[in-house]
Amino acid sequence: MSTEISRFFEKIREDFCCWQGTASPVDNDIIGWWTIAFVGLTLIVLCLMSNRRITRPLGAISNHLLLVSTIIWVGGVVVYLVGFYHHNLNGFGVIPRAVISSFKMFVVSHDLARVSEELREDRLYMSVFSILHFLAAFITFVLVFRLIGFKMKTTWNMLWYKWWYARNKEVHIFWGVNEASLLLAEDIRQNHSHSLETIIFVDIDEEYDDPSQKKASLLHITNTATIKYSDIARLEAMKRVFVGHCYNGPAGLSATNDRDVFKALNLRNIGAVVRKSPKASFYFLSDNEVQNIAGALILQRDKMLCNRLSSDDKIYVHARRGANNEVFDHYSQYNEGERRVDIKIVDSAYLSVATLKSNDRALPVNCVVVDKLTGLVDTPFTSLIVGFGNTGQEAFKFLYEFGTFVGSDMKRTPFKCHVIDERMDRIEGLIRSEMPGIGGNELSLIRTAVDTPEFWNKIADIIKDLNYVVITLNNDTVGLSLAVNLFKYALKHRPVNHPMMKIMLRCYDHANELRMCEVVETLNTSVAGRNVEIRLFGKAKELYTCDNILSDAIMREAKEFHKVYENSNLSQWEKDFGPEAIPAFINKEKEKRGIILLRYHAIYDINRRIEQNIANSRHCRTKMILMGFDEKELSERLKLYYGYVNTRQFGKTAYNCSDEDARLLRNMAVVEHERWIASHRLMGYTYDATRDYVKKHLECICPWENLDEFTQSYDCNVVDTTIKMAYNETKQDTQN
Repeated sequence: MSTEISRFFEKIREDFCCWQGTASPVDNDIIGWWTIAFVGLTLIVLCLMSNRRITRPLGAISNHLLLVSTIIWVGGVVVYLVGFYHHNLNGFGVIPRAVISSFKMFVVSHDLARVSEELREDRLYMSVFSILHFLAAFITFVLVFRLIGFKMKTTWNMLWYKWWYARNKEVHIFWGVNEASLLLAEDIRQNHSHSLETIIFVDIDEEYDDPSQKKASLLHITNTATIKYSDIARLEAMKRVFVGHCYNGPAGLSATNDRDVFKALNLRNIGAVVRKSPKASFYFLSDNEVQNIAGALILQRDKMLCNRLSSDDKIYVHARRGANNEVFDHYSQYNEGERRVDIKIVDSAYLSVATLKSNDRALPVNCVVVDKLTGLVDTPFTSLIVGFGNTGQEAFKFLYEFGTFVGSDMKRTPFKCHVIDERMDRIEGLIRSEMPGIGGNELSLIRTAVDTPEFWNKIADIIKDLNYVVITLNNDTVGLSLAVNLFKYALKHRPVNHPMMKIMLRCYDHANELRMCEVVETLNTSVAGRNVEIRLFGKAKELYTCDNILSDAIMREAKEFHKVYENSNLSQWEKDFGPEAIPAFINKEKEKRGIILLRYHAIYDINRRIEQNIANSRHCRTKMILMGFDEKELSERLKLYYGYVNTRQFGKTAYNCSDEDARLLRNMAVVEHERWIASHRLMGYTYDATRDYVKKHLECICPWENLDEFTQSYDCNVVDTTIKMAYNETKQDTQN
């Protein structure tokens, strides 16, 4: 054994001496020239690959692999037919063999031994033979790199980025590559193009339970890239976007508090980037709510995230804002004890309806006749919702609250909403139990399908009084067809002098947006000036934006409203609604009413008041339109009303202005009170003389005239804040 080792090292010594110059000059020259040639060829290839004139044909080949492969395969069949025919005159045996041998070219193999010896010596034949085999191998190379090249490229970029650039940069990690994630990432890159931010996608392969059982093979390598080619193009267009890969994702791990999730998923490079980042945001935006929440809960317990000094980390989860997930929206932000990353619910149904609240043209106030001198509406408001899933239920809440108007009798204008769903028997019980204050005279729940005689008989009965239609069928094709049919039916049967009827159609699939927009715009243009129109809402590109999700524009507007309402700064929000507000609220109720509240009820009531700030901020434009401010402009009348609201004394309802203007402001206070009642009925509250947080009883759910002046002044406060915000907004726009 020692002798063999000695010979081994002796051989190394001899090779080293040859390299030092003891070998023949010819050998040294050959080694030198080959080294120079290799380096030069490498530089030439790199230069050519950076030239778009060269890479463009390669891209064309990649986009037409089937055509190019077919041409090469046919050429291979012909070459092998010629070669085999000289060797074997049996044509029936030559053809199948040539076909099979031609396929072998694409796996870098050949059957040259079966070609006749005469042709193997022929230069022309062998040149064609070699070129075809090279092209077949090249096509295979292009195919493999088309499948895994993007992953290899991003893996190398990730390593380079981790070593040199990751520190002090905010990181956004998307678990899964889907339309919602891509749209949000594109908006982040577009709106934060100059900021120090990192975007990482984790491609999750959910088809295999045990990756340790996989064998290394070409199939295994190509299976590690499950991203669609069109999505790869979008990722590359965003620039500075990295992609990792894992099996099953965090949802496939067991829940433990000391687990390193990134290490367990073999995503150490991504974990290293997160460690170097001052702030990390994680997104689970797939359509699978169960997987999203499971993955978020596992990640929330990650050892590294729990030990981070940063408290700004967030996990965004696409899920419904319902009873199951109420704990994330209402209670997780007030957790006591161990540090955990906050989970934020991203509800596409809620966001889609929120876009209606912020769009003047989509507000119900545009579908009724308003007396601009008094702000009163003496006509009923009738609506129809087709499809009572998540979006349909959010749409009803929107219509019931924002369709609140007051007539000349100072009572709420009659409201009626017809809801149609073929699964209504499985929905009605829960809806009625959650909103006991809303009876059948206001909410009619009908079980039928849109293609039944019962459905169209109902349309015939209500079409003349119908003001607002919302279609949320979770099927763009069926929804668009129904919207067009209702559009035609309304043109035929509604009187011309009736108020506008709006048909709001939810768009679910981003791929259908262009087709649906084209149909809607064509129909609306063709009947311009008539009292019916179709509008799309809930388009994915409008939902998954930085403003909606990261900046949380809805909450930002609510905080701004609260700041103006309290005449304070934004820090007042944390004092009133932050974690320290819980014990203060419990003690206040104990001293004031003698009620001993659970932490649960305190959190629920704090969130109730947060929701009221959100509703008040979003209802501003409805109040302003009722008052005659149709446009957002700094008019002399707005300046006048801005002066009026500063004349009212605290706790009083009287304004120092003309009787006509004072009546209008008072009417708006009544509208606000009725809106407040509607919002609380939607939350399940009912009237009782004694306030009870457990039974959801409130003493203020009564007519406005039954309230004392001090309580009425709260509604005046909301109206005053609305006018102040409108004045400040238009003034700022004018200055800009």
